[in-house]
Amino acid sequence: MHDCTHKNTRMAHEALTLARQGLPVFPCRADTKAPFTAHGFMDATTDPDLIREWWTRWPDALIGVPSGINFVVLDVDCGKHVTAMQWYGRANFPLTRTHITRSNGRHLLFKPDARVGNSVSKICRGVDTRGTGGYIIWWPATGLQVLYEEAFASVPEWIIKALSPPPPTMLHSPREVQTPAQTQAKLDGIIRTIASAREGERNQLCFWGACRLAELAEQQAITDDEAINIAVEAASRAGLPHAEAFKTARSAFSNVAGRQ
Repeated sequence: MHDCTHKNTRMAHEALTLARQGLPVFPCRADTKAPFTAHGFMDATTDPDLIREWWTRWPDALIGVPSGINFVVLDVDCGKHVTAMQWYGRANFPLTRTHITRSNGRHLLFKPDARVGNSVSKICRGVDTRGTGGYIIWWPATGLQVLYEEAFASVPEWIIKALSPPPPTMLHSPREVQTPAQTQAKLDGIIRTIASAREGERNQLCFWGACRLAELAEQQAITDDEAINIAVEAASRAGLPHAEAFKTARSAFSNVAGRQ
């Protein structure tokens, strides 16, 4: 009982310490790492009263910290993926703050960089990135090791290039109109991706999918209203409340180039 109480007190203390340093926090489940709060990382705060309330309600919660504004993250799951471990061993990184994760992976924290978004295995299998719209678990709060604690490097340019490879050479006219079958195949893929989102990634995938649907609307493959309705319906299947899905979809439309 004493050990459990000590652990719970420690997590609340660590959350309050991060908040005092200007890092907003929110509680996450210890098993799945999914947010406890209704809006996930969007609920993150530095308000000490709310933080105390959260960790009183969920005393064993892990600490989630949004990425993007204060730092971006390279998440290397070398504890589970051999390819990620080999890639990490060959990579030439500058010294930067690095957190050991529960699965013996690595969270490399870099200075904020708008060119780094949220990606899954885009660089290498088992190597993800977290930027604006993402979050990480702050593993040091659980007692796991921190490497190069005082270092804070910029994202290497070779990482940026890996995240944004040059577009493939077009073998057809850019004005070529897609067939209905091609459009439907794209729609099916977008809907599957949004509808299969897990707790903690529903907003992010709804936003991504709505951006893709907005692009199809710009190509006049579907109408704006159809695109919005498709995104909301798919996100609702994943468990995202209708009003929240609609708000996220509208935000995605505003984000696509050419829309105000």
